[in-house]
Amino acid sequence: MKNNPKTSQQELPSVAIPVLAGTLRELPLAETLHDAAAQQCDITDACFSSDYADHIYGTALEFSSCRFERCTFADWECKRVAFVDCVLDHCDISGLRLENVTFQRVRFSACRLTGTEFLNASLMNVTFHECTCDYFALSDSKCTHVVWENCQLRESLWQSVTLKASAFRNCDFTAAQIRYMPMTGQDMTTCTLSDIQIDPHDLRGMRVSPVQGLLFCTLLGLEIVD
Repeated sequence: MKNNPKTSQQELPSVAIPVLAGTLRELPLAETLHDAAAQQCDITDACFSSDYADHIYGTALEFSSCRFERCTFADWECKRVAFVDCVLDHCDISGLRLENVTFQRVRFSACRLTGTEFLNASLMNVTFHECTCDYFALSDSKCTHVVWENCQLRESLWQSVTLKASAFRNCDFTAAQIRYMPMTGQDMTTCTLSDIQIDPHDLRGMRVSPVQGLLFCTLLGLEIVD
């Protein structure tokens, strides 16, 4: 099912934007992260560009007022990670698995999150814009004032997620799975929902186009006759 042009002007919830310091220090990504993890200190007012960081291990990492441009993250094992007032632009965090992660006033722009997992996550005032999130997984998480716009979410998994003042616009949910994520009030008329798997209980109250409605009747086992 393709986007419905009549609903392309879907109203989105307000999302507070990241507030970055006027001057950011340009730092090497891997070295900075390894030092912060070892010393258990926060990373603030920093800019990282066209860099790579993998094998990051530690108790906790917190980024505040940071910009990441064309950076790649891989193989992190931290008990807690927090991003506050951060911008990630054209970054690749594919395959990254983060537990107990917090995002507050964060913008993901044209990022790749293929196969990325956020577990026990808290997202507040977060925007995902034109991101590739195929096979993305969000579990046991809360989303407050979060917007996904023009994102690929094919074969993604959403499990035990609470949505509050959050929305999806022009997103591709082909073959996605939704479990224990109530969609009451969610306007999905601009999204592609082909082959989506969703529990009938989660489906209640979701706003869909007439064509999408026919698909869900089929999923529910109803036979439509003239």
